[in-house]
Amino acid sequence: MIDISTPASRGYFTDAEMRCGCAVCNHARSQGERAPGCASNMRLEFMAHLNRVRERVYCRPMPIASGFRCEHHPEESFKRRRAEQAGKPWIPGDHPSGVGVDVRVQGSDAHALMRALHVYNWFHIQNNLPQPFTAICPHQRGRQQGRFIHIGGNVEAPGRPRPWLWTY
Repeated sequence: MIDISTPASRGYFTDAEMRCGCAVCNHARSQGERAPGCASNMRLEFMAHLNRVRERVYCRPMPIASGFRCEHHPEESFKRRRAEQAGKPWIPGDHPSGVGVDVRVQGSDAHALMRALHVYNWFHIQNNLPQPFTAICPHQRGRQQGRFIHIGGNVEAPGRPRPWLWTY
């Protein structure tokens, strides 16, 4: 039985892994200012779930390729422009909402991580709790070091159905 209610024995993810790495945030940090994309923008409940998966189900390192992203991050700027060009509102995704990470993983480890996330969600469903991970989306093509699995925890909203799956 997996304990899904008590905290993990430690926090497995560093602030450096979770903070936004865009030019605006990096410049602010270099000037000693608070960057808009700080690791503190990650939602604590989401991080608690991530730590429990790491410690109790997956039981391996989960290197973060991308954590929080502020609105200035190139990926988020691109999504905003694309929405504006289509005449649609921009709906913040998992990363700018503080409930999304990309875990750098591939091959059998990617398979094991996806299984661990689904098992963790299943335990929540069995206990009549909402699924903490509403997007589990693999990117397993291209060069080895560029492969990852996106883990998101946003709730359903207009224009953002959840649970949802996409591939890259």
